[in-house]
Amino acid sequence: MDQEKPEFDDLFEPFELGETPPETDRPRRQPAPREPVPESAAQPPATVPAGVATIACPSCGATNPDYNRHCEQCGARLSQEPLPVAPAPTLRTSPGGRALGVLGAVVLFVALAALIFNVFRSGGDNVADSTSTTSSATTTPVATIEIFPASVDASSYSEGYEPEHLIDGDPETDWNDDGARGVDAWLTFTFTSPVRITEIELQNLTNDERFKRNYKIQGYLITTDDLDIEISGRLSNTNDPQRVPIASIGTTELTIAVKSTYPAEPAGDKPPFNELALQSVRFFGSEG
Repeated sequence: MDQEKPEFDDLFEPFELGETPPETDRPRRQPAPREPVPESAAQPPATVPAGVATIACPSCGATNPDYNRHCEQCGARLSQEPLPVAPAPTLRTSPGGRALGVLGAVVLFVALAALIFNVFRSGGDNVADSTSTTSSATTTPVATIEIFPASVDASSYSEGYEPEHLIDGDPETDWNDDGARGVDAWLTFTFTSPVRITEIELQNLTNDERFKRNYKIQGYLITTDDLDIEISGRLSNTNDPQRVPIASIGTTELTIAVKSTYPAEPAGDKPPFNELALQSVRFFGSEG
C-alpha cells in the first residue's frame, strides 16, 4: 500500500515563544547605608620602629614613619610640599651645531684681533703724524722767488721781435719765430749760477687781435742741463698766463722746444700771420 508521505512542514511542530511578561513597576531595594567604621578598626596602626618620629596620614589617619613619602595603609602622599622638579635635560648638540659654535668663536676672535690691530695702528699713525708735524715745524720752508735768466737764444726771430723781449718785463714787446709756423722752434735760457726751478710761466700775446692772427705753442718739450729728464705737455689755446711745473736741482741752462702749434686765425678783415708769437717767459724757484 502506498502510504502518503507527510509534508515536510508537518514533520515539525511550530515552536512558539511565549510572550515576555511585561515589566511591573517593582520597587527597587536601596542598599542599606553603611555605618562609619572607626579609624582604629578600619586602618590598623602601622608598625613604627621605636625611636623613629612618626607622621599621621592626612587621608586615613594611619601612623607612618616620618621618612615615608606615601602612607603604608592607603598609599596617599604624606607630605603636602610640592614635588621636586626634575632638572632640565642636558642639551645634546649635533656635530653641525658644534661646528657652528666653533666657527662663531673663530669669527669673534678675528674681529677682536682686527679691532686691536686698528687701535694700535691708529696710535702709531698719530705718533708718526705728530713726529712729522714737529719736524715740519722745525724745518724752514724754502721761499719761492722769481728767477731772472742772464740771456736767451732762439732758433730764429723776425726783425724787431728778438727773443730778449721774452725776459725784459715789457708787456708791449714779444718774440716772433721766423720759421715754418713755429714747429720745431726752440728757446734756450741761460742763468749765471745754478738755480732750482719749480715753475715756468708762459704768456701768449695779450692783445686779442694779434693773439688770433699768430701761431701759438701747443705741444712742448722742456729739458735742463742738471737732470736727464724731459718734461712734455700741452698748453691751452688762451692768452691767460699758464704755469708748467719743473723739477730741477741746479740748472744753468733750460731749453723749451716747440713740438706743435695752434693755427693762426683771421681777425675781422685782417689775414693771419705765418709766425709763432710769444710775449714772455718767467721762472720761479730758488737760487742754488
